Amino acid sequence: MTKFVILTTPRTGSTLLIKSLDTHPEILCAGELFFFKGAIYHTEYKYSFWRLPFIGNKLNYVFNYPKLLLTLPGFLNNFFAEKKDGKKAKGFKLMHFQTYYTPGIFNYLKSNDVKVIVLIRKNVLRNTLSDLRARSTKIYHKEAGVKTDILPKFHVDVNELSKKMKQIEGFNRQLEEASKNLDRKIVYYEDFENWQPTISGILQYLNVTDLPLEAVSKKLNPEKLEDMIENYAEVNSWLTQNGYDKYLD
Repeated sequence: MTKFVILTTPRTGSTLLIKSLDTHPEILCAGELFFFKGAIYHTEYKYSFWRLPFIGNKLNYVFNYPKLLLTLPGFLNNFFAEKKDGKKAKGFKLMHFQTYYTPGIFNYLKSNDVKVIVLIRKNVLRNTLSDLRARSTKIYHKEAGVKTDILPKFHVDVNELSKKMKQIEGFNRQLEEASKNLDRKIVYYEDFENWQPTISGILQYLNVTDLPLEAVSKKLNPEKLEDMIENYAEVNSWLTQNGYDKYLD
């Protein structure tokens, strides 16, 4: 059986990828096993954190660190254990920030022959705007029953935009550096424009039958930036002045 993890950052199409892969009859693909705050996709596999309600999430991560240090290998061994369910590949999503509080995770991936799909969004501007807009509207995915065609434009604070873009650029470099000694396949969000060839390459990497898979969701944000950004002229000017005009094409 192929063990795999999707290593990524927010707003890179990871939810689209895990849910689409999970429709394959030979694959079980879960969400963030180490997500602290709530339910996940395939929540039955989620790691059981200790939680102290009177302290914040960051302190709860510190509180859970010794438990994770002791139990992470056994927890993942159990997740990846072969069961008579017909699955030939099992995996989950691991966010970049979650590697900070899952001690030994990279050693586990390497020593247990876990394949790593590194999912990166090259267009850092789009990644940032997607994140800022999702936080502004509280709508993160285009799903059934959610009206997304009438989402209003939102105001972009260029200082916040600058800080977030630089942060994401740093995260992307860290993803590539941290995974360079692992059995990895780098996939870009932009590759999803050629959906079937991209999915075919991933299925071959996971050693499962190459079947056509439908994308389970569509893009949430409009193609034209001016249809998304209320203060587009200001943002356009800032991007041009700071060397980010390549993302305006």
